[in-house]
Amino acid sequence: MSDRSDVDEAIGEWRRETRQRPPGASYEPIYDDAPLPVEPTGIYEPPGELIHVVNGHAAPVVPLTFKTAATFAGEYVPLAYTIEPLMRSASIYALTARTGAGKTGFLVIAMLAVATGRADILGREVHRGRVAYLACENPDDIRMRLMIAAYLLNIDLSTLGDAIIILDRREKPEAVHAALAKLAEQEPFALVIVDTLAAFFDGDNINDAVQGGQFMRRLRPLTQIAGQPSVVVAAHPVKNASEDNLVPYGSGAILNEIDGNLTLWKKPDTGIVLLHWQGKLRGLEFEPAPFRFEVTGCPEILDAKGREVHLPTMRPASEQSADDRERQEMDTDKALLQAMLAEPNATQQQWADAIGRAKSIVNRRLQRLSRDKLVESTLGKWSVTPRGQKALEKAA
Repeated sequence: MSDRSDVDEAIGEWRRETRQRPPGASYEPIYDDAPLPVEPTGIYEPPGELIHVVNGHAAPVVPLTFKTAATFAGEYVPLAYTIEPLMRSASIYALTARTGAGKTGFLVIAMLAVATGRADILGREVHRGRVAYLACENPDDIRMRLMIAAYLLNIDLSTLGDAIIILDRREKPEAVHAALAKLAEQEPFALVIVDTLAAFFDGDNINDAVQGGQFMRRLRPLTQIAGQPSVVVAAHPVKNASEDNLVPYGSGAILNEIDGNLTLWKKPDTGIVLLHWQGKLRGLEFEPAPFRFEVTGCPEILDAKGREVHLPTMRPASEQSADDRERQEMDTDKALLQAMLAEPNATQQQWADAIGRAKSIVNRRLQRLSRDKLVESTLGKWSVTPRGQKALEKAA
């Protein structure tokens, strides 16, 4: 059996390290008559406190406080949203999408919607408030998109003052938190945007579970500054991710540490972008929200030769307009199959002329129809398959 002096030594060492001695408490622990294990482990009760000794190391025992069901239920706080019903206040989200699906485009209009309080920008209610945008990946692209979107939406950026503030370099999350917490004392924040996770990450291996989880936990305090903003971190999925695999690239610990993973998926047939969620969502579920791209420019964004630069700006698409586009695509498919059956030896250009579409559109449609095995290419010549003929008859 171990000598009781082992426990005395552990407790004495703990007191020397913490410099904490309750008034009137003795250094001498009180034991019962039971023998101690070889490695002293247990809870001991010197006068006035409890001390937990594990393998020779001592620490105070923190008393647990339990709540009744009524008390627990009475602490409910009504749900608050920055963007209804997509983003809850005081929550951290990833926004995961493939390149070209509209991550930055969506974040730019979300920034403008929250800063102005305009519901029409996103097609849904927003909580008006201050926005911080951490432009870590491509500040020049964000600058152009912001100016074009503001021009399209008739927003004078000079009238916004500091309702939108932008950081165009990478800093440590702790430094960002300290700066924003101080700024929030004058005016609270409603939304903080990180663009992107890969550019903002300051570890050496984003696939490492410890580093990935710790980094997301270091972002969590941003949700607790004055205003309790939503924090949205743009993220990339794995390369060539499919529609059902839109989770942040890196360690699975990243997904564990966030409140929800929002996703954007651009439908190749219609160009409609669907905003939804995947993998995790704390809170109420919502139906996919359709958006479309509107390619425009503004007089202030010119290239070196004075030509206007055009970039896509995301705009909400009604369910009706999304359905209309899908219907138009189906009509194009049917018209193309009919043209191919009527003139099987024609060229793609001739088929395009027959259905009133560009040759590039016909080529894209052929590639899609081939995936569904409705057409096939043999020695460079496209033809309708028996399955395609049956599909056309059924549609008719």
